[in-house]
Amino acid sequence: MSRIKLSMPLPPELTEWLGDVFPAWLQLPQEAFYKMIPFNAAESPIQIQYSEHAAEIGRSHIFANLNVLLTLISEARVCLDPDSTLTSDSLELLLQATHWPNYDYELIKGISRPLHEGIIGPLDFLKALALECDLIQIEEDRIEIRDNGLRMLKNQTDVALVRRVFEAIFSKVNPRNLTKLAHPWVQEQSGIMLWALSITADKPRSAKELTRYCFVPPKQFFDHRLSTLDIYMRAVFLAPLTWLGLLETQTVEATDANVQGLLYKKTALFDQFIQFDFERLQPVERAN
Repeated sequence: MSRIKLSMPLPPELTEWLGDVFPAWLQLPQEAFYKMIPFNAAESPIQIQYSEHAAEIGRSHIFANLNVLLTLISEARVCLDPDSTLTSDSLELLLQATHWPNYDYELIKGISRPLHEGIIGPLDFLKALALECDLIQIEEDRIEIRDNGLRMLKNQTDVALVRRVFEAIFSKVNPRNLTKLAHPWVQEQSGIMLWALSITADKPRSAKELTRYCFVPPKQFFDHRLSTLDIYMRAVFLAPLTWLGLLETQTVEATDANVQGLLYKKTALFDQFIQFDFERLQPVERAN
């Protein structure tokens, strides 16, 4: 049963948090709202154009980083500790060899060694994604490449594999691999998030602003935890979409409201790749 509830009027705590933002999810017909959970359900109004854009998605940072991981495994340069986690040396190597736009590499430099994969979100996520997509398998302290991984190494990434990776990112890989504060239910919002970003990220906006437009806050967050949703938004949705080439960022001066100093905007590929069976009926801004 989904934890997301669509109701009006909005609770006063939510109205205060939203400020002058009119949430994009309130523009959804109720039937469409629930059909987006999960986003890849057969009855979902979301149409992902995998066939037309598999090649472009396959050239994104996420696929490049998966390829780096597989290459290093094939060269026996990635090893596991007895608890099946990546060794500190393997993590150091992967940090140097992979590229994660907007990731705070300076923060990692200050972390005491040896490193553990659980504190490096992108690498924890990369390993989990490779496992979920059956690119690799782990047996005790051994890591091996599966047939899907061999195909990727041979530059044979096809539509089915692109679909598998995309769906794994937003419905199967535990979001706690990206931030330990997240919960699996966050991914229930993936479809609503894609819709909301499609109509709000047409101009550069901060993560905090996009959170208010896009995230449907659970009732249990109405106390003093609504600010946590900004973290979920950045880590679980904005970062992976950027790594897939569906969002782009621009750097601005950091402020209290935008500590990261980043603004997010759709790329042209976003609207080409993600389409919907209905149109928005209202503007995204509140009338003054």
